[in-house]
Amino acid sequence: MLGRPDDRRAVLEVGVRRGQELLGIDATDGSVAWQKTWPDSCYSGAVSTAGNVVFVGRNSGELQAFDATNGDTLWSFQTGAGANDTVAVFEQDGKEYVAFLAAGNSLVATAHGDNLWLFSLDGTMGPAAAPGAGSGTGHAGEGGDEGTGDAAAGKTVFADNCAGCHGSLGTGGNGGPDLTTIPEAKDKAKVIEQVTNGGGGMPAFGNQLTNKQILDVSAYVTSEITNK
Repeated sequence: MLGRPDDRRAVLEVGVRRGQELLGIDATDGSVAWQKTWPDSCYSGAVSTAGNVVFVGRNSGELQAFDATNGDTLWSFQTGAGANDTVAVFEQDGKEYVAFLAAGNSLVATAHGDNLWLFSLDGTMGPAAAPGAGSGTGHAGEGGDEGTGDAAAGKTVFADNCAGCHGSLGTGGNGGPDLTTIPEAKDKAKVIEQVTNGGGGMPAFGNQLTNKQILDVSAYVTSEITNK
């Protein structure tokens, strides 16, 4: 998967944009030749080889290879931990190698590990087992939230900051909607975004609550109110 016999370079630049898009950009006019959009953020850099193969890691532990000319998936390998590093490509004694460290990422709470992989065209080792859940810290330095939030602590945050509008059970109150009728309120990522930034008549709490409090109250809403 490291190269192609004709060693022909595509007139493309490949990179990650906004953390969730892998793009092939035509270097002659700046147009997007192909694009892949993922539901989760990508914390790995993209690297292309002379043989038009681009490597990028995923939070799930998969190190993936794509055809740089059209974005087609060529290969995927489970590394056993969050694949959040960037590959290193080098040549030794006329043979091309790709080195990759799968160690996870605290900010995105992917599975941690210490798995160093070395790939070549004649490699024979199989993939690792898929990793379990990871743990993490808040982007502002908050620690100990384990990337999931504490619903019990979130109940207190909800009572102090949300119940006045949404009611003590989240079913509506003084101007606030019934959360159980809102599909987005079942999605933790969207609840975190709503609590942080506000919108639709709801004030933003990003400057009033800590990252951990936002994570906790979002865990409470999605586990105890909307997904029961």
